Amino acid sequence: MDWNNDGKKDLISGDTRGQVWVFLNTGTDEAPELAAGVRVQAGGVPIISSRYAKGKSNPLMGHYSKLHYGDWDDDGLKDLLIGQDGTGRGQGGQVAFYKNTGTESEPKFDKPELLKLPGPKMSRPSPYIVDWDADGKLDLLFGTERAQVYFFRNAGTNGKPELETGKLLGLTGGDFSKGYRSRIDVTDWNEDGKLDFLVGNFYSYKKPMGGNVWLFLGK
Repeated sequence: MDWNNDGKKDLISGDTRGQVWVFLNTGTDEAPELAAGVRVQAGGVPIISSRYAKGKSNPLMGHYSKLHYGDWDDDGLKDLLIGQDGTGRGQGGQVAFYKNTGTESEPKFDKPELLKLPGPKMSRPSPYIVDWDADGKLDLLFGTERAQVYFFRNAGTNGKPELETGKLLGLTGGDFSKGYRSRIDVTDWNEDGKLDFLVGNFYSYKKPMGGNVWLFLGK
């Protein structure tokens, strides 16, 4: 994704401590060269789990950040949605919304707000913003700790989204169900006008342990 609106694809990554890093592309799209990573801040402090913070941190911050960078509130600026483990026992997975109050070329983020999800509960949710049902409104898809992907339909508007109860998408094939830590991307892989799924996951049921990327073509 293009973090600073300079026409070049950059890299953004979460980590186990709940941090978020941006690696700007100082090369080109054809020959990318990534600068040293810079930690992203929100509300004037770095995004990091309170468990690891040495000073101020946002109270909603959990760990194992999994994120998507997109315009969730329809104001023309890309925001951050970050799925994490909860900050305390029994909280499970949670998703924090970081509103972009900066500009397209210099994003700046407010303190996080928890996203209201009607259920079901998900372990280590990995959000993805996309109009999945082609009704003109942005929905949310979630990869999870298991070999599961959920679809939360937006029954509101793009400016004021209201999410319905999540529905499990029936992704099957091979030994996909034996993997976990599902991370997703949505694209038109075969250029047939339909949305397709790429799902990366990890497996440990056989040796050596490893990972796969699965392609699920839209029907």
